[in-house]
Order: sequence, then C-alpha cells, then structure tokens
Amino acid sequence: MRAAPPTGNGRFLPHYTQESWLPAALADGVLGYAIGNEGQFRSGSILHNGTIMVDDTIRQVSVLEHLGPFHAPVAEAALAAAPGLAARFGIPAFTASRVEIELAAHGDGAHFQQHIDTFVVVNQRPNPRVLTLVLYLNRQPRPFTGGALRFHALGGTATQDIAPDHNRLAAFPSIAPHSVQRLTCSSRAFADRRFAVNMWIHR
Repeated sequence: MRAAPPTGNGRFLPHYTQESWLPAALADGVLGYAIGNEGQFRSGSILHNGTIMVDDTIRQVSVLEHLGPFHAPVAEAALAAAPGLAARFGIPAFTASRVEIELAAHGDGAHFQQHIDTFVVVNQRPNPRVLTLVLYLNRQPRPFTGGALRFHALGGTATQDIAPDHNRLAAFPSIAPHSVQRLTCSSRAFADRRFAVNMWIHR
C-alpha cells in the first residue's frame, strides 16, 4: 500500500518510504524480540517545556529503549541510509554524532498528537535530531486497523497518511510535523500491536 494522496491544501516537508527495508530475517527477528520482551516495555513519555512527562492524552504508547542483539545491525542500517536521505531532503551534509533508538508498541487506542521530533528556538539543545527514520513491524496479516503515520502541511490543512506495513521504512526531516493516528486492536494481545523502531539521527 502506498501513501494516501494529500487531503486539504498546504505544503509538505519531504518524506521517503521504502518497502522491505531490512532483510526479512532481521525484520522478523526484531519483531520477535519486541514480542518476547513485553514485560520490559514502559509508558512512553513526551518532552514539554523542558520537562519529561507521561501524558496519555497526548501520546499513548509503550516503549523499550533498546533492541538487545539487534541494536547494532539496525543502527548500522540507519547510519548507512543517512547521507542519501539528507541529500534527498535538501539537508546539508553532516557527520552523525549518534543514533537514538526506541522500540514502540501501539495497542488499542494508541495515538500521538501532532508534534515534531527535534528542538526549536525556545528549547535548543546541542546535537539535535536531524533525521527521523521509523521502521514498522507487525504480524501479518495486519491484526489492527488505523495507526497511520500522518504528515501535516506547513501553513495549511493538508495531511498525508503512510500505512504502517510490516518492514516498511518511513523517513523524514525531524522538524516535519507529524502524528500517529488512533489505532484499534480488537484482540488486545501484545503480539498483535503495531510495533515501530523509532530512529533519530543526531547532528
């Protein structure tokens, strides 16, 4: 399934999707790791006015901040992709200082309101996030509905949705406004959640 056509009017920052981003065995291994570590997931947080907090009205998700034995190959894939993505998005070449990785599990009712992934004028930090890469992982056929990644236009009302298909990569500048649409998972089983490996490339 490709990206849905934009609705409304406005201008988008660029984004890129790629099917079968990881070798199938590696993608399935990361999915298995996520399912097998259910007990280690914790409520996802947000950064608001310099304070880290949990607010399910803004972001409802469970997260795990490591990939165990899969961290190195996934981080290497992200770093290898970074120069080409930066060029595609018109971002000046830079040397990545690190890759930040988070494994997210979206269950029934999960969502994330519109936001950006990097810091702006009032919240500047050194070595900001420059590129966001999201790898979607889930059982097949997809055991949930909803959960699209939605891009929001700059200065307009247009939106564009990316379906969270297994082993699909979505990449975009970290300053691009986006959200996660509410998800429905009737089985409520942890293994049937919408899993995503969130990767942020820092300058």
